[in-house]
Amino acid sequence: MKGLRKVLTPFAPDQSGAVSVLYNLGGMIVIIDAGGCTGNVCGFDEPRWHGERAAVFSAGLRDMDAILGRDALLVSKIASAAQRIDARFVALVGTPVPATIATDYKALKRMLEKKVDIPVLTLPTDGMRLYDSGEATAYKELFATFAKDEARETEGKELILGATPLTCGEKYTDVTLEDIEGIRGRKITAASASGIEAAKLTGKDYEIRSTSAEELIASEKIEGKVLVCHDEVFGKTLRDNGVDCDIATFFTLHDEIKREGDVKITEEDEFTALAESGRYDVIIADSALKKLAKGFTGRWIDAPFFALSGRK
Repeated sequence: MKGLRKVLTPFAPDQSGAVSVLYNLGGMIVIIDAGGCTGNVCGFDEPRWHGERAAVFSAGLRDMDAILGRDALLVSKIASAAQRIDARFVALVGTPVPATIATDYKALKRMLEKKVDIPVLTLPTDGMRLYDSGEATAYKELFATFAKDEARETEGKELILGATPLTCGEKYTDVTLEDIEGIRGRKITAASASGIEAAKLTGKDYEIRSTSAEELIASEKIEGKVLVCHDEVFGKTLRDNGVDCDIATFFTLHDEIKREGDVKITEEDEFTALAESGRYDVIIADSALKKLAKGFTGRWIDAPFFALSGRK
């Protein structure tokens, strides 16, 4: 049955991806919801929430706020909070609520900019797409707001884009606003699907490489035909380092990465069919997928993928 999930939990949605990119940048992040989406982001999709402080707020919309579109009240609450926080920007992150009532983000931005003296970012995520789409949206808005045309003194230094906790777990790479401001002079590496989208926005040449996959290659002897179910860059990095593998991903699969045998999957039974096809000696994937491959008799190498399983 299309869309039926009997084993896997819901994947991290686009608003969670947006927050993941913005989390450590020193901004005030306002999730436009009644509280539930913020609870999901902070309680389930953002592993740093339990150990690192960040200014993440819920708009706390009541039913009538949403129905009547009380934008002035929302702007007033955000401006009041911004006066108490030493934030470098305000980011408005969308959820299904503003998507349903057709919230005018441009109007909110104009209204809020009259009350605060820091940049206002608007991210019209809607909860209907997956985390990598939200990450790409966040990078686009950051670049449009903060990237400068001139090269900075950091020229030549590598900047890794897309290595958030949702893809890389505890091996994530911090990006600062100073990195974004000086991106024109940096060497760019895309570490995930969203990293590719972000790298394209710079107009510069970029490398596609996952350090997590490189670490796996260094620690494991991988032989035979391999099925990799992870982020596409994770799979590409394995292939670039001599692993004979096909990529199956529930997330983005760019044409520049896709090869014969690679596939974008959406349903549990699609993964089951691949895993039990008899074509593969090894599967590299999050162990949460094991229950979908009970007929697979080869070697399983665990590759945690937080956006998929919520497991560190």
